[in-house]
Amino acid sequence: MAPTLYEWMTPQQADEALGRFVAERAPALQRLRALLLLDQDRAPDTLLDGTLDSVAPVWEWITGRCAELGVARETLEDDPTRDSWPSWARHGKLVDPHPPARTLALLDGFVSYLAEVIVAAVPGARWRIGEHRISDHPLLNYPVLATEHHQLFLPALPLYSAYQSAHGRDPMDGAEMLAHTRRTIAALSSAGPGAAEEPPVSVVAEVDCFDVGLRADIVAQHPALVERLVAELVDRDGVQSVHRYGATALVVDVPDWDELRLKLWLTLWLQRHLP
Repeated sequence: MAPTLYEWMTPQQADEALGRFVAERAPALQRLRALLLLDQDRAPDTLLDGTLDSVAPVWEWITGRCAELGVARETLEDDPTRDSWPSWARHGKLVDPHPPARTLALLDGFVSYLAEVIVAAVPGARWRIGEHRISDHPLLNYPVLATEHHQLFLPALPLYSAYQSAHGRDPMDGAEMLAHTRRTIAALSSAGPGAAEEPPVSVVAEVDCFDVGLRADIVAQHPALVERLVAELVDRDGVQSVHRYGATALVVDVPDWDELRLKLWLTLWLQRHLP
């Protein structure tokens, strides 16, 4: 039986999942240091120096490894390594063809390192269960790094980028990951809530399609980016059509995806590309 997705957890299950996630942080970072030791060109104490600027070269190294490792040979259902994955991968929404266990271990180490860098810049940030007044908010029940006004599921964008690498698409480079980290630090350091408190997209399953709503400020402030979003979504495997029937509304025909997969893809794409 597949582990329960974060989205469907009870409060008790979410609390237990948070405990597992936090307990995995230190061992994951130790494994990353050990992997770097095997690379003769990389000294872990030099590369993992805890500075913000180190995020870019660390991520570039990991991205290169993810591209080499490609995708797993087995499906999610048949993958014998699944029990060894980090808990965030077991409880998260992965789809086939998926990255192999070695890639997930690299990402897990990077998540731990990224958390250390962010917490050094924002000492008040803490791990907690994602919560929101909106019942289907994309971070609900996830283990998030959070302050009073912002919360972030750290594995999300690294995993998104690893899928890009594994499938021969354009992954996030070091400069992009560094920029994302800077935005995260700024958001966690913010003194008050903003538009980011509302989810960037909503997805509702209709008969034979999905009704997608984009947050109004994104459409108003970044119209060219929305056009790019539509163009790239149409190019995804399995997407048959995307029709924009209003300023903030899309109809997406993608028979092999479910509501959660589409919402995650749209959310992560926007997280990557929004300035």
